[in-house]
Amino acid sequence: NLLRSVMESDCNFLYRGLSPDANKQLVIENSSGLVITDEPFDLLDVETYGSNAAATYFQSLEVQMNANRLSIRPSNSHMGSTCPLEAAKWGTAVSIWPLGEHGVQFAWMEGGGLFWPVPASSQSRAMALSDGTQNDDKRLSEALRGDAWEIMFRADNGFLAVPAAFDDELKEILRRNM
Repeated sequence: NLLRSVMESDCNFLYRGLSPDANKQLVIENSSGLVITDEPFDLLDVETYGSNAAATYFQSLEVQMNANRLSIRPSNSHMGSTCPLEAAKWGTAVSIWPLGEHGVQFAWMEGGGLFWPVPASSQSRAMALSDGTQNDDKRLSEALRGDAWEIMFRADNGFLAVPAAFDDELKEILRRNM
């Protein structure tokens, strides 16, 4: 699970930028976290990256993942980053914590990096997956150590979003109690 992977990675988190609506809710509630259960999946939308090429890439990735019978796909997932500064380019940076154990999966590019834009040097890239087995958790912990790696995540029951401003406090609590 993500918590085990975070602990194995020496408390490296997965981040994303909050949507404007979610950020507004966080500010209004003056909260240290927000449960998000209804954020639209937008990786297939042209507007997300402002690029037809990006939408086409994620549509082809959708077809590929579906053909491989993977249950995580761009149409049911969000994109996160191992770097809060990268996540902040999309909105307030928050660490994400999927709710529940079922319907939680992660995918990232072997060797790390971004899903989009596709590096010119990598025509065929392999994808790594984690769906909660102990071996997968170890691989996910290695990915969480990556420098600004993108990690696609599926969280069917939603996720808790904790502002990166609370990272130090959260890490201290985790280290003390785990």
